[in-house]
Amino acid sequence: MTDADVTRWLADHARPIAEVDDDLDSDGVDAWVRATAGARVVAIGPAVGGTRELALLATRLIEASVRAGGVGALALQAGESATTVLDDHVRHGTGSPGEALERLGSWSWNTREVLDLVRTLAEDAAVPVVGIDPRRPANAVRVVGAFLRTAAPDALPPVADALADLALGHGDASTRAAVDRVRERLDRDVPALIAATSPAQYEEAVRHAEFLARAAELAATPPARADSVADRLMADAVIDAAGADGRVVLWAHADHVVVRGESLGRHLRDRYGDGYRALVLSAGSGSTRALRRRRLFGASRTPKVHRFPAAPAASLEGTVLAACPRDSLVDLSQDAPPAAWTGAATTRRSVGDEVSPAAPARAFVPCVPGSEIDGVAVVSAVRPGWVR
Repeated sequence: MTDADVTRWLADHARPIAEVDDDLDSDGVDAWVRATAGARVVAIGPAVGGTRELALLATRLIEASVRAGGVGALALQAGESATTVLDDHVRHGTGSPGEALERLGSWSWNTREVLDLVRTLAEDAAVPVVGIDPRRPANAVRVVGAFLRTAAPDALPPVADALADLALGHGDASTRAAVDRVRERLDRDVPALIAATSPAQYEEAVRHAEFLARAAELAATPPARADSVADRLMADAVIDAAGADGRVVLWAHADHVVVRGESLGRHLRDRYGDGYRALVLSAGSGSTRALRRRRLFGASRTPKVHRFPAAPAASLEGTVLAACPRDSLVDLSQDAPPAAWTGAATTRRSVGDEVSPAAPARAFVPCVPGSEIDGVAVVSAVRPGWVR
């Protein structure tokens, strides 16, 4: 099969996404939502974090999925415990959306684009919002510590130091043992603990203790294995959110949602098979916002603007844009795409919320489209996202 055949197939199957289209049969967002209606987990993975256009596209996909019905939860690559504050706002109207986003602890979620999504979801209290990242468990430490202080004050001193370290992201085998001790106490003295507080407070403490267990496992993991363990733990959180028969829309970075190695996406594909669908969102060229990590001084306090050039012609983005110069979405699971292209190794963009000399804004990573993703949406040019 020639390059011309690949270009022709992509041009024939690309759906426009630049703006909402009145013709639902040709709008890429609605077409993707319809095509994935039966999936258990639908992942939306921006390959470039910190851009306005990709964040807006992600929110359009999420809002369209929720409107279509059947979505049981929205899962974010944000701290598990901190996201409960956001969920309380969306479903129960507590606090303000801005405060809830600030509690997530990452500038990349505290943007105008995400704020608009939160306001839309809160209007209908439509779906639960869950975090899946075991990092940043400080809120869980506060919740569990406050519960023990009231219901079982004798149980807190032996584990207080370990929980304090865990709140900062530090831990070892003794930290895991301390969390296990807390969970054993919560399981053992249920009637007394509920009598001293309330059923709702007890349920909340048990839930946050589970967050602590995942955080402690990650904190105790050797650095060489930390990324793969984190992805497995995030997959566990998504599976918990899906329950026995629920559906989840997942918003996480493309590096996690692709089906490759020991990624989050790999674990979900192993669990759900074709019931897991991954869509990567990427860009041809433009600029993004990210923290700058320096060798001597660490990460900058505020995100800076970083520009990146046009994608190489042979990359995933370059190939799609050559066939479809207009912003578009291509479903690779439909109508037998060219195997010579989907099965061949190429590259795609990979930019997170932090850049460094080792991971610059122009970075690309290996990609085999046919085995790693189910769809790709490419925006020709992007601008930095709006940080609140």
